[in-house]
Amino acid sequence: MATRIAIHGAGGRLGQLIASEAGNAYAGPVVPDAPIPGCDVVIDVTSPEGLATLLTRLDRQPLLVGTTGELPMAALEDYAARAPVAIVPNFSAGVPLLLELIQRAVASMPDDWSVEIVEAHHDQKRDAPSGTAKRMQRAVADAGGRADPPTHAIRLGDTVGEHTIWLSGPGERLEIKHVATRREVFAIGALRWASWLGQQPAGLHRP
Repeated sequence: MATRIAIHGAGGRLGQLIASEAGNAYAGPVVPDAPIPGCDVVIDVTSPEGLATLLTRLDRQPLLVGTTGELPMAALEDYAARAPVAIVPNFSAGVPLLLELIQRAVASMPDDWSVEIVEAHHDQKRDAPSGTAKRMQRAVADAGGRADPPTHAIRLGDTVGEHTIWLSGPGERLEIKHVATRREVFAIGALRWASWLGQQPAGLHRP
C-alpha cells in the first residue's frame, strides 16, 4: 500500500511536483489554521522559518525534511524524540551514490592532494552553499579529509542542480559529479524517502 503523504509547501515548485507524482497517495496540503491531513508522513519543502512553525503543529507524524538552509535543529531534535524525522537535502537517487564515491575517493587519495566542492543551482535558490554541498563536506570529513573543504556556489538561470567534487594533485585531477536534468527526480525521490521513513523508529535520521 502506498505511503500517504501530506505536503507542507504544496504550492511551491517542488511541492506541486511531489503532489502530482503521489497521485492517490497525496492526502493534501498542510496549510495554516487547518488540521493536518491524515497521513503516514509529512513532507516539508518550505523554508527554515516555515519548518519551525510546522514543528509546533505536528503530533508524532513522521517528518521528511527537504528544506535546506539554517534549520531549527534544536526543535527538530526535540520532535525526533517522539517521532521519526529525516533530513534529506537532496531527494535524488544519484546523490547517495555520489556521497559513497566521495568517501571512497577521499579515503584513498594521496596525502598531498586537495579537495574542493562546486555546486550550481537556479538563481531563485536562497541558501548557498546548498544542503547537498554541506552533506558532501560531511562525507569528506567522515572519510578523513578536512572538515571544511573549500566550497563554491553558483546561482545561474534555470540550472536544476549540479554538484561536483574536485580531487587534485600534482599534474592531475579527478572530478566526481552529479547532475539533475529534470526536477521530477526530486519528487520521485521524495516518495521513496517517505516510504522508507514510514518504517523507521523515532529518532533523527541524516542519511
